[in-house]
Amino acid sequence: MKDKMNITAANFLECLPLVTNSIYYADYLAFDTEFSGLTIGFDDNQHDFDSLETRYQKLKHACQRCNAFQIGLATFKWIEKEKTYSVRAFNFYVFPHSSMMDK
Repeated sequence: MKDKMNITAANFLECLPLVTNSIYYADYLAFDTEFSGLTIGFDDNQHDFDSLETRYQKLKHACQRCNAFQIGLATFKWIEKEKTYSVRAFNFYVFPHSSMMDK
């Protein structure tokens, strides 16, 4: 796996062809997000007896009150000859304004 590529406002247009090409040829994608906070209070915490729907609603409610600082994208392509996946990982810095990450 290659190192993660950090995408900021300064290099977005330069990196966009590689990102779109990686998505187009990928066998599958994985997304990740980094939020400013997830559990605000006791009611937001997941409990062992929560149903999947309840867990989803709690997480959705918490995420709607937070900012996404970073979005991660990993593209996976199966390499038949090597019997393994090739992975390209990208970090998109979205908040605060990503130009701050270049300094």
